[in-house]
Amino acid sequence: MTREELERTVILFMDSFTTMTLACCSNDEPWVAAVYYARQGFDLIFFSSSKSRHSMFFSQNPRAAASIHGDYKGWKEIKGLQMEGKVEALTTVMAQAKATATYVKRYPFVRDFIGNSVVFSRKIAEKMTRVALYVFRPTIIRYLDNSAGFGIRWKLEIQDGRAIGAPVLA
Repeated sequence: MTREELERTVILFMDSFTTMTLACCSNDEPWVAAVYYARQGFDLIFFSSSKSRHSMFFSQNPRAAASIHGDYKGWKEIKGLQMEGKVEALTTVMAQAKATATYVKRYPFVRDFIGNSVVFSRKIAEKMTRVALYVFRPTIIRYLDNSAGFGIRWKLEIQDGRAIGAPVLA
């Protein structure tokens, strides 16, 4: 598989699902959380409570693993993404605006949460203090495809948001 083919496969897979499972660890204490995500390139944007266990863990240790997969009946059907990378809170107004626009485009129901009118500005501000906007930035993405054989995974390395090098079976 060429890098371009794997990139297209990964992007299509990311766009086909809505939920990723994030794994984190702090002080030798592991944790996982499922979150809705929206894609910006290979980066995955998500909202979460800044007081959630995983958000507190990410503030101490930004390294994370993530997976995206469907629900399959048999092992030969299993396909998914297994990723390594880092999570960071988006703190600049520009990054938050761009990420929020991407997220709302994918999940229009979020407008009901954050509001559409200046009239609701106090209510919006109160709601937004309870959540933070984060990005999972993968450095390695493995595409698993059991239909090609048990445990067949293609590895794609990501640097600065771009795929680098040739994909390898891993």
